[in-house]
Amino acid sequence: MPLHISRWTVLCLLFSAAMMTLTGCSSVRPTPTVPEAAPPMIMVDGQSLPSISFTKLFADIPGGRITGYHYDGLEYTRGYAHKWDENFINESDDFGYLAQEILGDAGYRAQDPSGGQLHLDATIRKLSYNSYSYKVDFDQAECELDWRLYRATEEEPFFTFVTNGEGRVDGGQSGAIRVAFELGLRRLMAAEDFVTAVGSQK
Repeated sequence: MPLHISRWTVLCLLFSAAMMTLTGCSSVRPTPTVPEAAPPMIMVDGQSLPSISFTKLFADIPGGRITGYHYDGLEYTRGYAHKWDENFINESDDFGYLAQEILGDAGYRAQDPSGGQLHLDATIRKLSYNSYSYKVDFDQAECELDWRLYRATEEEPFFTFVTNGEGRVDGGQSGAIRVAFELGLRRLMAAEDFVTAVGSQK
């Protein structure tokens, strides 16, 4: 016996499907996460190793690119977009100071940007940045960092390494990205390959 479906039933089914699709969109929105703890750095005897300068943090991100959104309320309703500002890194020396500090904490002889026998720089290849407002306002960033290690007298790196970093802070875009950068650098300091590469230049 053929099945007859009324036009009203078809409209109801289409409406339900549309609502399910819209509802499904909210499930793929990024939600707040707790970043992993920084791994223990491999401690070295810097006196027996070449000195290192952190020279520059670059960003391979076009200006104006949307890196994330602001989410508000219990359902994390998406609001305005966050766009990358090309001047963000150029106007801040925080990353350089932070890198020198962490290199020193791991035991390396950290020098000013132009004074080290080895030069280390990094490029942000990927970045997501989202902010949230629900009870507590906070920002969260995730990035991929491409590290390069050079001899001071050469232009081509003899060692490259990629790490990821995550950061979460209460308010302030630069703070979240700075924390993500710090975690990425600490992961580099925890990599045996990096220690071996520096040691090979004795």
